[in-house]
Amino acid sequence: MSAPDGKSGSKLSRRRFVALTGASLAALSAGGALGAAAPAKSSAKAKKPAADTTSAAPAPPMSAHQKEYERQKAGTLTTLKTIRAYSLPPGGDLPVVFRPMRTPKKGR
Repeated sequence: MSAPDGKSGSKLSRRRFVALTGASLAALSAGGALGAAAPAKSSAKAKKPAADTTSAAPAPPMSAHQKEYERQKAGTLTTLKTIRAYSLPPGGDLPVVFRPMRTPKKGR
């Protein structure tokens, strides 16, 4: 329901929206991997050892989402390795100095 004055009763800030979006994306990403493993753990038949343990079933092919995730993960790890390998001279000036901006005053 909306508020009687036409404004929404609960206002969602941009920061809260981004946090909720990120949390839901992480839950969806983890849910795919955990969702496949969860039924096997809860099943009583899964506790019995398999008769033929020498031949493992082939892994299912990766989805396009998983392939893209692995590609981006590899690229990020390569970038981090490059950044960490770069040696900096001791001391020196900071490349960036933070100076807060003043908010403009409204005219009265």
